[in-house]
Amino acid sequence: RAFGISLRLHYSWFIVFALVTWGLVANYLPSAYPGWDPTLRLIAGLVTSLLFFGSVLAHELMHSIVAQSAGIPVKSITLFIFGGLAEITSEPKQPQVEFRMALAGPLTSLLLGGIFLAIHYWATSLPEAITAVAFWLGWINVFLAGFNLIPGFPLDGGRVFRSILWWRSGNLKNSTKIASTVGRVVGYMFIFAGIWMIFLGQWLNGIWLAIIGWF
Repeated sequence: RAFGISLRLHYSWFIVFALVTWGLVANYLPSAYPGWDPTLRLIAGLVTSLLFFGSVLAHELMHSIVAQSAGIPVKSITLFIFGGLAEITSEPKQPQVEFRMALAGPLTSLLLGGIFLAIHYWATSLPEAITAVAFWLGWINVFLAGFNLIPGFPLDGGRVFRSILWWRSGNLKNSTKIASTVGRVVGYMFIFAGIWMIFLGQWLNGIWLAIIGWF
């Protein structure tokens, strides 16, 4: 538990944890740092994966803390195959509250990305293994923030989009309908992009992108 919120791991999280670790150990680290021995790559890969999912958890926690500050109870946060999911017990009552809740996560990811990149570029006296881990974590957090800001509901960007529509129109139902339609379009774009990547020979990335679009 953290801040009174139950923290949970879905069984599917172990699948994506293994995939991320394997991608780091078998692909990224050998190509970026060919001089490392296998044991160092394995340790760095495991530590990087754990810190990455710690970053995802921090992203979801900030959503939840902002929700709690607005009087909205948060039941739990679950890490699963597609990242993190905060179970918030009710919708915000005002568009300003949703706007703050939605932005809290991506801003946290950007902050973490900035911290990790600062470690990589400026803490040059640290061992290479630490700065290498910081480099990957920095850019993946920046990517996480950018991805979540895509204006497709229910991504964070879609919730920001809905809150703006809600604020301008005063109609939550119509705003949700518009944001959901945009979200469907974004989902189909991910699916078609994933299929295209499969035809280009990028099987793993293409399948993963298509599954995210379907989800």
